[in-house]
Amino acid sequence: MADVFISYKSRMRPRVREIAAALEELGLTVWFDAELEAGRSFAAVINSELAKARCVIVCWTPDAFAPEDGSEISWVEAEASIARDRKVIVPVMLERVPLKAPWNMFHTERLMDWSPALVATHGPWLATLEVIGRHVGRPGLADYARAGDDPAALAAWARAYPEDPRAPAVPADGKPDPTLPARRAIRQIAQMPVAMRWLLGATLFNTIAAILLLLRFGPDASGNASALINAGPILSAAVWALALWRSKVLDIGRALFTIMASIIGFVVAIFSAPLVEPLMALFNTPSDQARGFINGVLSGFGGAFVSLGGIALLIGNVGRDRWIKILLGSLALGLACGVLGLGVLKPLYQSNFFWISVVWTFVYGLLLTRLALGRSASSM
Repeated sequence: MADVFISYKSRMRPRVREIAAALEELGLTVWFDAELEAGRSFAAVINSELAKARCVIVCWTPDAFAPEDGSEISWVEAEASIARDRKVIVPVMLERVPLKAPWNMFHTERLMDWSPALVATHGPWLATLEVIGRHVGRPGLADYARAGDDPAALAAWARAYPEDPRAPAVPADGKPDPTLPARRAIRQIAQMPVAMRWLLGATLFNTIAAILLLLRFGPDASGNASALINAGPILSAAVWALALWRSKVLDIGRALFTIMASIIGFVVAIFSAPLVEPLMALFNTPSDQARGFINGVLSGFGGAFVSLGGIALLIGNVGRDRWIKILLGSLALGLACGVLGLGVLKPLYQSNFFWISVVWTFVYGLLLTRLALGRSASSM
């Protein structure tokens, strides 16, 4: 049973994630439909969670009253009706909208200008926490949010509300808790979407692996490199494929095909080299810096765009705006590789290939994560 159930239009999911994370930071359990698992009946799970939640935040927006399936009432209104009947409704407004009866009879806090940075000071947010606190048996919830990270204020709060489940963890002497930053970081990681956790973890792993592989087998001062270096892109593609599968962005079959898309991108990056000399002749610039810049741009852009484009096709239902973002992201990565090809980081390490490969791996992983999150946000 969750403390808080959040009802909202799927368009507002990024905003709702912020609200859920802020509530979880206060020690509340939160449920909203991003937690749904494939293979389970959406309606059955939603109804079960809605019936058990200790309170229901209803997020009003102009489209919250629009039926999704041609019926006379929207999902948000239907869920609000159940919450009203159970007397656990906590209505908030995320976008300005005139409320119709009977919803205009309920006091509704306006969170249009709320942000996670205002969790301790935003009046309507604190008023919302007051209501939630009454429903979940934590009357000091809003005061806990007001205290923020102030050790003295937290100690005073704990003395005022000793029955609150968070009170025992507050140092009675008002001194800072040295474990607080680590615990907060762990909670923030746990609150990330599943796809983000898997893809960012894969990106960090691949970046570190790329550094170690390049230092051991990468080009030496004369430009010679071990053939084992070519295993790097294949292994990293396999790690990202695993992350795409485990995060349920793709099924196992399509996830395996992303390895092929990544390998094709790698081949495109390699075979962009013959275009360097013609472009240098076109711009009439024989310098090694120009060669490094052009090579970096072509390989960085081509490899990223082909790989991400192939994965986007496997994901499916990727709109024009997403393709534009893939194009712009790949172009930005290509330009970054071009700048590195100028040798700007050679004083730190002599190989431009090293820097281009490491930066490409890291930024590509971020672009892939963004693509996967776009798929997750639009899947329900």
